[in-house]
Amino acid sequence: MRNLAARVACRRLPLFALALLLFLDLPALAADPRDESSGRSKTVTVTTSLITPFFDAYYLEGKIRAPKNFAAVINASYLSIAKGDWTTRSGTVGAGVDYFFGGDTLRRWYVEAIGEVWFASPRHDPSGETAPLGIGYAALALVGYQFVFDVGLVVDLGVGGVAFHLPGASVQTAAGSASSQSTTTVYPAGKLNVGWAF
Repeated sequence: MRNLAARVACRRLPLFALALLLFLDLPALAADPRDESSGRSKTVTVTTSLITPFFDAYYLEGKIRAPKNFAAVINASYLSIAKGDWTTRSGTVGAGVDYFFGGDTLRRWYVEAIGEVWFASPRHDPSGETAPLGIGYAALALVGYQFVFDVGLVVDLGVGGVAFHLPGASVQTAAGSASSQSTTTVYPAGKLNVGWAF
């Protein structure tokens, strides 16, 4: 039942994020695009997700200004995924790139692509046995809008998709061997991050 509720909630995330992007008065909320002392002078943003904790995940992201309209993106997260008799806890690290439109790097509209490595620890819940560490991976693509306010506050909204792969696992229990199959899944993704610009 918990997995069904999570899937239903995940399907609504893109609609929620898109509604925010379409109905907010973007120029009124963000710093004036012509103000050189605001968003353009910032070189780094650090944000955390307000959405992922509802799905047993905790996410931290940094963006660093690069030449032209680009920004380098690095992230880290901790998440838990339950499937059948197995719960997989993973620590992840990722890197990617943003392209900002209009010459305003670190603020306004952007497209994003990120690749991640997942260090997965699968646990067989009925027996309590933990399988050896496995390596998974994920890819994320989205379009978003990043606000940078004069005081340094950052609000980052986006909508897109994430694909991930987790390897299978096997443990020995009192009843014999128990195995899980590998998992490859694509989900819609919504972004609602808050943080600070430096």
